[in-house]
Amino acid sequence: MTEKKELKELQEEVQNLKQTVYTLKNKFIELTSKMKEQSDSGSPYDSGQYNVFTAGSSILEGDISWNRLVNLLREADTGLTAAELAEKWGKSRSRTSEVLNKLVDEGHLVKFRDGRLIRFRTVEE
Repeated sequence: MTEKKELKELQEEVQNLKQTVYTLKNKFIELTSKMKEQSDSGSPYDSGQYNVFTAGSSILEGDISWNRLVNLLREADTGLTAAELAEKWGKSRSRTSEVLNKLVDEGHLVKFRDGRLIRFRTVEE
């Protein structure tokens, strides 16, 4: 008789887990749909990949790591290249370059040529 009771409890637990999975699945579909709506606005940076903080006016406000990147540039006298920043920031050069170009587009940084090198610096300099 206890086996039947245990089996019944397990069946109820499985049913509860199924319900949780369905609830999570529906929430995932809802959030994915919202992100897709945002991505239809035209900018590749509105897709939710970077701008998940919808209340902020800038992606920079939502990512402390980007603030660290900008602070590294403030400390550099002559600006830094994407490769130099990638090493200091601890990210790949391609990811660093992508973020730097986004920050230039937003007006937080300036990109300039120094001989054959492309350097970045903060706007305040």
